[in-house]
Amino acid sequence: MMGPLNTTLPGLAMGLLLSLLLSLLLLAPRPVVANTQSGQPSLQQLLDQLKQERAQQRAQWQAREQRFLAEQKDQQRKLEQARSAKLQQEQSLQPLQAELERVTAEVRALEDAIARQGQQLRALQGTFSRIAGETAASLQQSPVSLQFPQRSAQLQRLAALADLPTVEDLEALWLITQEEMTAAGRVVQFDGQFVDGAGRAQTAPLTRVGTFTVFAAEGFLQYLPETQELLRPAMQPPARYLRTVEAASPSGAPGMAIRTWVVDPTRGALIRQLGHSPALAERVAQAGWIGVIILALGGVGALLALWRIGYLLWVTARVNAQLKQLHTPSAGNPLGRVLLQAGRVRTANQENYQFKLDEMVLAELPALERGQNFIKLLAAVAPLLGLLGTVTGMILTFQSISLFGNGDPKLMAGGISQALMTTVLGLVVAIPLLFSHSFVVSLSRNLVQRLDEQSAGLLAARLERTEAPHE
Repeated sequence: MMGPLNTTLPGLAMGLLLSLLLSLLLLAPRPVVANTQSGQPSLQQLLDQLKQERAQQRAQWQAREQRFLAEQKDQQRKLEQARSAKLQQEQSLQPLQAELERVTAEVRALEDAIARQGQQLRALQGTFSRIAGETAASLQQSPVSLQFPQRSAQLQRLAALADLPTVEDLEALWLITQEEMTAAGRVVQFDGQFVDGAGRAQTAPLTRVGTFTVFAAEGFLQYLPETQELLRPAMQPPARYLRTVEAASPSGAPGMAIRTWVVDPTRGALIRQLGHSPALAERVAQAGWIGVIILALGGVGALLALWRIGYLLWVTARVNAQLKQLHTPSAGNPLGRVLLQAGRVRTANQENYQFKLDEMVLAELPALERGQNFIKLLAAVAPLLGLLGTVTGMILTFQSISLFGNGDPKLMAGGISQALMTTVLGLVVAIPLLFSHSFVVSLSRNLVQRLDEQSAGLLAARLERTEAPHE
């Protein structure tokens, strides 16, 4: 309603301004000059014309005002209609507003659920990436990777996933883990390459025992996870371990017998340590010249003990045979010689006869007891020499520590190990010599006891013969 009124106000103001200017011009004092000759209108005519124009303008203004009032009523009616329509719309929107609030609440609940599920999925993604990374690091240390080189790249891809893992990714990780678990319980033979001690790559049949040990016909192989290669160490374990290094049928082959395998749970560390362990000759060399002396004395004592044991066993057999034939004595055994000499004694004095028998038995003792004291001496000297070598070795070890410091434990441990080898050799020599000495002494005592028994029997028989005529 106010729009048309606003547009006519500038026009009315302009008309009023023009009327005011004309009035001022008419009322201004001017010299009255009668110009009857010109054709210009007079003042009365101008006044009439001005009144006529004002009447026309007033009529126009009244018409405009009437039109404006009519338009105002029309606009008022439209305003009432709009308000009524607005009220109706508001009344009709109330159920929709309630529905909107309900839907908004549901949307918020769904958004919260999505957020919670998103947290769970992010946790799943983190757990999956962690397990994939740990599995990749663990399987890189496994020699099974030699047969499946592509799984390392696959595990790296799974560990580097930035999005949620798919079902295919979960199944891939599960299959790789199950594959490793299955391979850990099998003995598999396959063709592969390894680097020998000279640095040359060789292709040969390889045998893998679970996820622990790999070997070829040339010996045990060490798996290098950094390069995923096999290396044959120059230092191999002792021969008793190498006996198991031979061609083997794959696990599960029909007719396969139960076998014993060398399994290194540390995947090469124990075999490498065994390879660096000194052999027997190296141990003896560590003992130095004192160890050589101990072994030489042990060898002499062993030969002497074997000789005495063999001799005494032979004499025991001859004496046992002589016991079965006492009436036909033989000079080839101590008992036979005692019997022969006892038969040649011609004396009636019993004490003299007993002295003669004792003299005969004593004459046999040197041959039966020869070498016993020397064996005993060697058994006593060997540990003393070992102790001497240990003391000198410890002195050298502490001298090296004083020169180079104790920063390297291997230096001290190696020196002590070498120093103790002489004690070990001394005990190894002394213990068998002690048993040998005891056995030799028991054999000789048994023979001497039998000679004493037989000499006592001879003396008793002579007493019976001498006492029989008097009765």
